[in-house]
Amino acid sequence: MWQKCTEKWLNLSTEGKALVLVIASLVVASLVFSFVPIMRVSYEVEETYQTTETYYVQDSYTVEESHIVTEYYTDIEIYCDQEPPCQENIPIDYTVISGQGVNYFEFDGRPACRIEVVIENTDTESGEFTVEALITLRGDLTTTISASNYIAAGDTKTIIAYYHGEALKTLSSFTYSITAPTKSNQSYREEEVAKYREVIEYGEVTKDEYTPVEVTVLKTRTVTDYKRVSLLDYLISY
Repeated sequence: MWQKCTEKWLNLSTEGKALVLVIASLVVASLVFSFVPIMRVSYEVEETYQTTETYYVQDSYTVEESHIVTEYYTDIEIYCDQEPPCQENIPIDYTVISGQGVNYFEFDGRPACRIEVVIENTDTESGEFTVEALITLRGDLTTTISASNYIAAGDTKTIIAYYHGEALKTLSSFTYSITAPTKSNQSYREEEVAKYREVIEYGEVTKDEYTPVEVTVLKTRTVTDYKRVSLLDYLISY
């Protein structure tokens, strides 16, 4: 068969051979155009891949917390019309006329001393007055002596406190205080009043916390790939 084709080719004229070559070239070009992958084109494909994602797990817990609240309460308040001290019972009114120290000798010759305080009760109430004196004796010894006496309203009396066995260092080596009887304070009153205050209270509170947890997951993504196609496919599809 190949020999026959060779003989036919040799018997062709120059024009025939040229025509055959043109036809053959067209056939080859057509085949290349239709089937040979010479054009590089891109296309998208789905790709599976592995990655790590973080999820948060919710956990609930309780804690004790403090908070401030306003609390209502009642209190007793004391009022007086006169100057302090504001007391339910107050000393009765009196006047100190005089106060002096006296040194003397006992019948047995021993030294002694006394403190004399003259008090006038200027109130309408009567009662017992007490004088307490801090005295300094010869030899710089100190001690306390006291005495009491009942003084009626409007009367004046001398209250005398004695010390036996030693004399005063000087006649003015003493100080004293007076405790007078008391009477009801007519202006004293107690009133219940409403008040508010801030107090701290404690209670349980529920809270949430989120703990991160990492897990491995599979995902898909679109990626670009490349291939070669024939010129015919390229013109038709791309």
